[in-house]
Parts: sequence; C-alpha cells; structure tokens
Amino acid sequence: MIIRAFRESDIEPISDIWEQYHSTDYGLPDRSKAVIDAVVEHEGKVIGYGQVKLFAEAMLFLDKDAPQRPRILALKALMLEAFRGTESAGLNELYAFINDPKLLALIQKHFHFTPAERPGQLLIKEL
Repeated sequence: MIIRAFRESDIEPISDIWEQYHSTDYGLPDRSKAVIDAVVEHEGKVIGYGQVKLFAEAMLFLDKDAPQRPRILALKALMLEAFRGTESAGLNELYAFINDPKLLALIQKHFHFTPAERPGQLLIKEL
C-alpha cells in the first residue's frame, strides 16, 4: 500500500469510489482549495482519496447589553467584513457555528446562510 500525491489520472477511479459509496452523502470534493490532495493505492489500484481544505469560519462576539440598533449594525458590519475576507482569501464557503436559535434565524434570514447538508458530526483537532 502506498500514499502519494493526486494525479489527473486519479479522477476516474476517485469518481467511481465516490459514486459507488459516497454520492448519497455529499458531493464530490472540489480540489481547487485543497492543501493536501492524496491518494492511497493498494496493488496498483486506487482505494482511497483524501484532502485537507482551507475554509473560513466566522466568529462574532457582540455585547448583549448594548442597545439593539448598534448591535444590529455591528453584526452587519462584521458579517460584511467576514464576506470580504473570505472572498479576498479566495475561499468560496464561510462557516458559522451558532448555538443561539435567535441569532441562527437572523443569520439565515438576513445573510442567506443555509444549514449544512453534510452528514456526520463536526470534530475538531487542535494541532
């Protein structure tokens, strides 16, 4: 078994693995922002593919005791800055992990975020 960098010739076998085993769970990964793009071969056959992607995470902190109007304006300014930064970094997705149901509804309604339709539980590993 060997692990190696992705090659263009791997597109078909990776697509076949995705189609057969993972297409109902999530879309075929976009390789354009991959930091790691690796393939595992066993006896000359591609049996696995993995990637590490960069993504943007919006983290916002607001003073809940501040008057409502300035808080709303601060939220709007911070979200616009998050969009600008994400775009300038060349990333095409912005994640927001929100526990507050009211803030969740507000972000979805006014900033057009949608719930992630990806399976599984978010796991974090600090390196």
